[in-house]
Amino acid sequence: MTVATDEPPPRVSLWTALQAALRAGIFGSARAGWPVAIVIVLACHACWQGHGVIDPAFRNPDVAGIAYDARLLLHGELPYVASAEIKPPGAFLLFAPALALGGMRAVWAMAVLWGGALSLATGALAGAAWGRAAGPRAAVLHAACAVIASDGDINYSFWMATPFTLAAASATAAALTPNARRAAALWLTSGAASMLAVAIKPSAWPVCLLFAGLLARELAAKRVQSAVRGALAGLGGALVTAGLIMLPYAFAGELPGLRAGLTDVATFGSEYVAVVAQALGGRLRAVMAGLPCTFEQIPGLLALAALGASELFPRRRAATPLALSAWLFALGAFAGITYTLRFYSHDNVQLWPALAVLAVRPAGLLARGLDRLERVSLASVGTTLPLAATLVLGLVAAWPGFGQRWGYVHFMAERDHMVEDICRELAPRLPPGEPVLGWGWSAWSVYEHCERRAPGRIFKVMASVTTVNTNTCNNGFGPMALRGDASPSRFFAEIERHPPGLFLWSSYFTEMGGDPLDDFASLRAFLKTRYSIVDARGPFVALLRSDLLPAAPSVLTEVEPLGFARGVPSLAGGGFERVSEDAERAFTSSCGARTP
Repeated sequence: MTVATDEPPPRVSLWTALQAALRAGIFGSARAGWPVAIVIVLACHACWQGHGVIDPAFRNPDVAGIAYDARLLLHGELPYVASAEIKPPGAFLLFAPALALGGMRAVWAMAVLWGGALSLATGALAGAAWGRAAGPRAAVLHAACAVIASDGDINYSFWMATPFTLAAASATAAALTPNARRAAALWLTSGAASMLAVAIKPSAWPVCLLFAGLLARELAAKRVQSAVRGALAGLGGALVTAGLIMLPYAFAGELPGLRAGLTDVATFGSEYVAVVAQALGGRLRAVMAGLPCTFEQIPGLLALAALGASELFPRRRAATPLALSAWLFALGAFAGITYTLRFYSHDNVQLWPALAVLAVRPAGLLARGLDRLERVSLASVGTTLPLAATLVLGLVAAWPGFGQRWGYVHFMAERDHMVEDICRELAPRLPPGEPVLGWGWSAWSVYEHCERRAPGRIFKVMASVTTVNTNTCNNGFGPMALRGDASPSRFFAEIERHPPGLFLWSSYFTEMGGDPLDDFASLRAFLKTRYSIVDARGPFVALLRSDLLPAAPSVLTEVEPLGFARGVPSLAGGGFERVSEDAERAFTSSCGARTP
């Protein structure tokens, strides 16, 4: 029964109603942190990778190599069979569907979602290891600094880091769930993701340290059946991914070609590590020599992780769900970045998820500060204010390297546009199906921009025809040279059978200390007699096969003498010389960390 009164009802303004709703916990609950975190994560990655949707230039010629092999798949051919490749197959398979849908713009759009998935996987791992509140914080912190970790680029490390982190998060969740069926599904996911990560970049293998620790934990608790089920499910997931990678080769009857290609991948990796290790007196010394470069590249991120991992001002704290996962994942990520002894800045993309997880450790100073901020904040902001503070903190930590890396992204895009312009201007002179050839890492995008293949299997001469590149943050151990085996002869035979219509020379080898073309007498003589310089810009010199030149004198045939007056390298003059001193200084100034 309602008692009637003569008093008027209280006036309720819109602001009063909103405050009441906020006090009810709509935005202040622990779960409300995730919707806000997801928005921040997607916004960050749209900034870091979205530029490629607007300008799909290659910021790293390695990515052009991925695109080349992905194009082979789209045309019904197979990498390692139709191409000589020294990189694992996983990235090719990821690229192919996106290239088919919308070219490199679609790949960059996919990268926004892929990077967002990496940040969310980082949050999922942190939430499983430290507790629910840590998840959104780690996701936001990772997304804020992701541009520093990946150089705003989509190289192999970028694609590998997402399944690498997802595998760790799935395994941690599997160890925590009491439901046997759900645990098996999570272990299956973990195994499949880890195999994909290794298939993209072998330095993902240390995630197995986390698996071993979690399974040992089960055995120590005398849950033998659970450990066996988890191990078998994880192995099954890995076999599923391996089977999918092998499937196109099996259908084509080319499993031996895949096996030979993977052998070449392993040989390349071993050769590179051996060169660096021998130069510095062993692997351990090489690691110690390279680590200072990592500290130079990401000082802010390492400082945040140190604050989270430290026991400064200790206090009694509640037990965390599974802290073991966070520490083992950090150990595995650290082992991963030291595995190849390269210490390139884009390799840090593998380490940053682990640093973000450590940074939000509940007992650490960063998390305790965020907890206090959440307690004193108004109900109207709830968990949103700590996440906003985390975003700002991450951006501040990333700022020291942001300008340098963002400048590099635009610098490399400008170089790639030069290749694109050369291809567009020379397209009328290149008959359909005419092969092209790029000389040096900087020229690899010529295949994508000219929409043509190499004369034979070898489209990247570096490490296939020359010795490996050792331009690491250890500062390198000498220029690349022609291999002493039959590789240069096989390569030259391909060129003789199908002379490329366009030979695009880049100053890359010269910038690294010396051009192997100086010692490639047969190729130099072939170029001198069969080709003419028709364009020169930046670090590139374009040579067109002479039979493709117009018969009557034209601007095209007058470019070469004009070029010599500008100091363009001349084949007849006895050697290619450096094209642009300014470009070289800009290219080599940043710790030697940008090369493949």
